[in-house]
Amino acid sequence: MLDLARTAQSLALAAVPHGGQRSARRNAWASTSQNAVHARARREAAEALDRAVTEAEHRAASAH
Repeated sequence: MLDLARTAQSLALAAVPHGGQRSARRNAWASTSQNAVHARARREAAEALDRAVTEAEHRAASAH
């Protein structure tokens, strides 16, 4: 995913006039940072769901 972000940043910088490189880099960094935040949230949600399923399975097994 990081390679994709770097490629996107390179393409954006190539398309932007020289004076806009700072803005393009800042925007690319913000986008990359936000993607990392979303990835972490997805990972944490998946882990929480896995824990809930495991706990429910243990409770169901204990009830029998």
